[in-house]
Amino acid sequence: MEYAGRGDAARTMALLWEGVPVPRRGPRQRLDLPRIVDAAITEADRAGPAALSMRALAEVLGIGAASLYTYVPGKAELLELMVDRVAGRQPLPTADAGWRAGLHDLATSDLNAFRAHPWLLQVATSRTVFGPNVITRYDAALALLEGHGLAAIDVVQCVAAVESYARGAAAAVVEAEQAPVRTGSSDDEWWERRAPLLDERMNGRFPRLSALDEAGAFAVSNSTLPYTLQRALDRFAFGLDLVLDSIAGRIAATQG
Repeated sequence: MEYAGRGDAARTMALLWEGVPVPRRGPRQRLDLPRIVDAAITEADRAGPAALSMRALAEVLGIGAASLYTYVPGKAELLELMVDRVAGRQPLPTADAGWRAGLHDLATSDLNAFRAHPWLLQVATSRTVFGPNVITRYDAALALLEGHGLAAIDVVQCVAAVESYARGAAAAVVEAEQAPVRTGSSDDEWWERRAPLLDERMNGRFPRLSALDEAGAFAVSNSTLPYTLQRALDRFAFGLDLVLDSIAGRIAATQG
């Protein structure tokens, strides 16, 4: 697990909010910060954050490592820039269709970001990245629950519950999506090798499980995707509805 927030606070905040200062004298800089961060995101998408190093990134950019350090002081600061850059590409949630639709869009957008950039799940963000894009998105999420009678702390906790749920459930989706490549076998191949072995061992010993199976408890909504991936997506959607139902109940309690 990589930890955000380990870099120099002053340098990190300056890079997040002001970028790299343009020198008044000397040769023009060859690179700009967005290009560096985009290249780092591409490398993390390819090999994960653990494989990302300043030296490797410098090679991708065609510059020396020493030159790269003149833009970004180290990997710790770079990770925060990457997280904020991804947040800036995500759509902001709006209350146009109501708070519930807005929070649903927030969670779905997070899911899409984790699927596009699985390395995000390997970056611990319990210490928030205080970048302009992260904060703008968070502020928009809080605005969804304005005017519904919730206590201030409840507004914050409701948004946190949605974001925490999305991150945890997205991990299962990403894991299912990566399984065929990581294991070298498809869902069908995996199941065909195990189903007869499992049937021999279960042999009627678990009637409740068998009854639920026969009643469709393990069916998925779409047969065009691999089973484990679709199951993870279905569970994401179902669990998100449960979280939103809970928030709706809390709002109703304040208004009743």
